[in-house]
Amino acid sequence: MDMSSVPLQFARELEASLPVSNALDCREITAPIAIVERTAPTKVLLATTCHLASTARLAMAIAQAGGMVSAVYPASHPLDATRAPVQRIPYSALHPLQSLQSAIDRSEADIIVPCDERAVRHLHRLHANTPRAATRLLIERSLGDPASYGIATTRHDLLMLARSSAIAVPDSAPVSCLEDLHNLAAQRPFPWVIKADGSWAGLGVRVVASLAEAEAAYRQINRPVAASLVLREALVERDYFWAQPWLARSRPAISVQSFIAGRPANCAVACWRGEVLAATAVEVENAESETGPSTVVRVVENQQMLQAARGVVSALGMSGMVGFDFMIETATGTPYMIEMNPRNTPITHVRLGPGRDLVEALLARVSGRMPRERPPVTQQDLVVFFPHTWKHDPNSPFLNRGFHDVPWEEPALVRELVKPEMRERYWTMRTLRYLWLAARRLRTG
Repeated sequence: MDMSSVPLQFARELEASLPVSNALDCREITAPIAIVERTAPTKVLLATTCHLASTARLAMAIAQAGGMVSAVYPASHPLDATRAPVQRIPYSALHPLQSLQSAIDRSEADIIVPCDERAVRHLHRLHANTPRAATRLLIERSLGDPASYGIATTRHDLLMLARSSAIAVPDSAPVSCLEDLHNLAAQRPFPWVIKADGSWAGLGVRVVASLAEAEAAYRQINRPVAASLVLREALVERDYFWAQPWLARSRPAISVQSFIAGRPANCAVACWRGEVLAATAVEVENAESETGPSTVVRVVENQQMLQAARGVVSALGMSGMVGFDFMIETATGTPYMIEMNPRNTPITHVRLGPGRDLVEALLARVSGRMPRERPPVTQQDLVVFFPHTWKHDPNSPFLNRGFHDVPWEEPALVRELVKPEMRERYWTMRTLRYLWLAARRLRTG
């Protein structure tokens, strides 16, 4: 099937079905909670370098909960399609730290919520380099203990800290050369999972079944950002943030984890100074790929996952929104924590009742009030993420089941999200991407 035409078909169908006026759709989707008027609403600054739908959904959820939202983000973001009252601030790829400082000044934020890994690292760098004490204090208030920043964005060190807290994690080892791989192969059976720090959405992750595959994966991951990637991301994905790591010629830290045979799961938490305020645990029913982001999840009660999240949050003194990834071992049912995402994740904005209303829990703690008990958006345990399932598999059986997390109250956003990716939208973009993939195949043989 030509996937490039599928989202366009959905867009046309939705164009006919979505309301033209501001009236809300009357389907079995809970209407948004009215904005709560308070004399001093909590001011939240969202920071993202990526064009993620989850950032727009979080902005809507914060506004619905009574927060005052500002966002620093690149051009052509889904946020531009929302009617949410958001102060919009440009995020410069050439001067990211200056952009963040400007956003902090303009928003007068009470807390910053990063929405991708690059934004997290930018905040860490700003904290380390700014002479302004107020900026450092705000970042510490938002992310937690600065002593944890060096661990929060790593794979191996994070797992070692978790293991020291008696949390089940796979065996892990840092690797810095091919010789390290050979030494590991003499001690550790395959399969392995090779991971690069600073990657996301399954990028920089390879499952390997032999030493030859491990060497090939290591060579592919352990290299500076290529000029071709910078050009492709800029032209095809509208992502200009790869230019700085290309200029710096930096290489990621790489580690090898033992492969856990099982099913993926994750847990999102709202936390404050080492305390988990609310949490949602899910098992992944469907994903874009073996190591890619989930498209369908099932909400579960898994105390081992929740306890692991509490242990790491406490050990690192974390604040804000944090996600944890697990593999639930088939043989034992034990959830092994495999990594942490110190930022917003897709399930965060989904309001699922007391104890699982992450946005309300965090806003309440920041503003110093008691959290309100708000009704869940659904009683179903199956959550189908929008637009991921529609785009990834338009014939998915999950499209006829579960709660579809569609923002019907924002017709323009729905239309924007069902459009094809920029790389598929125009023939020039498709041609450029085809040529790039062909060149890559030639290079790799």
